[in-house]
Amino acid sequence: MIKNIATAVTVLLPLSVHCEELKEVPAVRCTGGEVVDIQVEAGRVDIDGILSLNTRIYKVNGVSSVPGSTIVMKAGEVCHLNVTNNLIGEVCGSQHSNTYHCPDTTTLHTHGLHVSPFDDNIDTHVEPNGDYHTYTYTLPDYHLMGTHWYHAHHHGSTALQAQGGMAGILLMEPHDSYKLPSDLSKLYENPKIPPMMFNHINYNGSDAGAGGFFNIFSFFDQEGVVGQYDPVTVPLDLEWNEERVKETGKDFYVVNGQYNPTVTITAGDATLLRMSHAGDYKHLCLVLEGESAQYCTMTLLARDGVFHRTPYLTMSTIVMTQGTRVDLSIFCSSEAAGTTVRVAASENPPVNPSGVNTHSQYSVFEFSVKSKRPFQTVNPIPTSEAPLPTNLNSLMNVPAQKGGERGVDTITLGVALNLQGRGVNGQGFPGWQEMNEQRRYAEEFCLDKVYELELAGGPTNTFSPDGPVLSSGGFHPYHQHINHFQVFNGHDNTGMVMRDGEWRDIVPAWSEIGTTIRFKPVKYVGDVVLHCHLLQHEDSGMMALYKMKICPAVNGTNSQ
Repeated sequence: MIKNIATAVTVLLPLSVHCEELKEVPAVRCTGGEVVDIQVEAGRVDIDGILSLNTRIYKVNGVSSVPGSTIVMKAGEVCHLNVTNNLIGEVCGSQHSNTYHCPDTTTLHTHGLHVSPFDDNIDTHVEPNGDYHTYTYTLPDYHLMGTHWYHAHHHGSTALQAQGGMAGILLMEPHDSYKLPSDLSKLYENPKIPPMMFNHINYNGSDAGAGGFFNIFSFFDQEGVVGQYDPVTVPLDLEWNEERVKETGKDFYVVNGQYNPTVTITAGDATLLRMSHAGDYKHLCLVLEGESAQYCTMTLLARDGVFHRTPYLTMSTIVMTQGTRVDLSIFCSSEAAGTTVRVAASENPPVNPSGVNTHSQYSVFEFSVKSKRPFQTVNPIPTSEAPLPTNLNSLMNVPAQKGGERGVDTITLGVALNLQGRGVNGQGFPGWQEMNEQRRYAEEFCLDKVYELELAGGPTNTFSPDGPVLSSGGFHPYHQHINHFQVFNGHDNTGMVMRDGEWRDIVPAWSEIGTTIRFKPVKYVGDVVLHCHLLQHEDSGMMALYKMKICPAVNGTNSQ
């Protein structure tokens, strides 16, 4: 249930109890030039009977929900999202700082879309007290179908708003000319399970990590984030169900707002799951557990909205960094019929991006495996490869030629951190008003040229008053708007975290060994945002801009 604080109007939302069937979030289509109305409001939210609190929410076409309504777009068509900010607060204007500020000013980011940066433009400041802005997205015909999400993204209040509930799933439908192989189309055209958004409900106290608050992976819980703003314009007013808290604690994952829901599948039938990890705090390691887990496998079809090459990876464990989306098929053999298989969150996955950035939960959701009925039609595990558009042609075999007129330019992008403000290459986000191009841009890239980037999560992990202290392990989730990139060397032989050759828009930037990616900016010029997707770090300055530009042709190629 959500109650609008300002008007005291109660809006009924699906509620659940432990192990209830997974509910579907309301969905709206935004195709053919339609306009979807998104109202930003303060409301009171009930989280599955465990906790009620005040927070900022989306009301999409008149329906309030956390997460926000699923938005469906289509390649080759136009979508208008009209955002009206009904929060009450101070106007932010051109304020800039790499601190928590402007809690009631907002923007909208479509995470994963390949559109113009003038469409997905977070340098739009939708102010409180009734200001509005219409975001128009012109989707290219070649845009690949996929699972994405949208969320608030105003620098200084991104973590507050997105982790507080201003986020939802975004599904991209293919252009009419795009054809999936039949074994994939059977799953995608007739889904049996609603899209799943994971969120981390964390009111268990701020986590300083092993190194105290000098540790770069320290963060506030949501109550701590809210408390950084002065004044607090939407007080949380937490009310806990003490009986439920005995079961859940005050630090847990939910799926579509439900605690440990049930997903019913049929033995012998491959079933599609489309999942988005919207939790800001920690990466999520999902593991099949229980006596019958040995009879079930997950087949990884796509990550961050892009299909994988074949053969697809099969696994029982998958790691989702903050902001990651995963499409997979779950298949349980007849031996699992009549049983329950838990999907747990592991604190110690086989491939651990960061030893201080995990959370365990006995069960995030459960599969209830039922027996196949006589003559029931079932789907096989997909084996066919989906076609990718030309903007996602593989770059793995492009010859490296540092500084050359064609081929790959090698550019090192090290994410450095300091106590005065987290940043990129030693510099905190300079702000949208910065006109000095050397300070404004972390790097400049030419359209249609291939680049190789070395990502690093910082040469050191901790700081002390006397200077940096070397330590091992850790990462920062690197996210790049507009252009997906290809993992060239992710140092992960299992594919649980990332797979060499896959296309992503967010990956761990390993702190010591680095992560190598390649990308080719196409079609769109303008300012493209990159940042750490631990959103408290982004608010603190770990964000920067790339400049995408058209460069003069040299010997028939574009060159920088």
